[in-house]
Amino acid sequence: MNLSPAAPKNAPAAMKRTAFALLWLALIAQAIWMAFHHLRLGEPWGSMSYPLMYACPFLLLAITGGHVRLIAAALRLPIAIAFLDAVADRLELLGPHGAPGVAWGDFAHFVAYTAKVNSFMPSATIPSLAVLATIGETTLGLALLPGICITFAAMGAAALLFLFATAMIISGYSQFAYGVYLMAAGALALSTVDASLFSVDALLTWRKRNVIPQHRQPTLNERAYPDLPGASK
Repeated sequence: MNLSPAAPKNAPAAMKRTAFALLWLALIAQAIWMAFHHLRLGEPWGSMSYPLMYACPFLLLAITGGHVRLIAAALRLPIAIAFLDAVADRLELLGPHGAPGVAWGDFAHFVAYTAKVNSFMPSATIPSLAVLATIGETTLGLALLPGICITFAAMGAAALLFLFATAMIISGYSQFAYGVYLMAAGALALSTVDASLFSVDALLTWRKRNVIPQHRQPTLNERAYPDLPGASK
């Protein structure tokens, strides 16, 4: 039973090559940053657990070129979880501000963080940016987790992460500490391959290909030759 939708396979070859070239560049840059901070600055690898958590699986995607469906499909999860975890944090679902492992603890602290990361934006736009970011992360996370409109969700995730990383750099923060450009490049590469294993997309595609709608009556040929491909059962 083929549960693989055709759409991801039809990604233009040039787009796929570009996406994977960007992924390799992001991986190399991230590796250089981590090696410098460990070897020259003496930072333990444990302090870089967040970028490592994304560098390792996306390295597998780059090495396999996206040809292993299980690896590609599994990489929907870290992106989705990163988005949903961040949203849960700002909605007070992970604990109060100041608790271990909690970055914001409430939406007010997230708005303050948004102002720092987008210091080049007018202050009046910050609350709207915080709300839009929350809506975007929630929507993309909930789409990627079960695999709904994977190609478009991955592209959206790449765009959102790219904007976030660029805003961090403009505002004087290091995106390498979180591997944001790496995640953006990984999401873009993911949009060009078949990441539909165990997904809603795959199930819907299979049903569309194999189930005749109940409202359509079998044709004369289907009634006469029920064993023909596509004939009504």
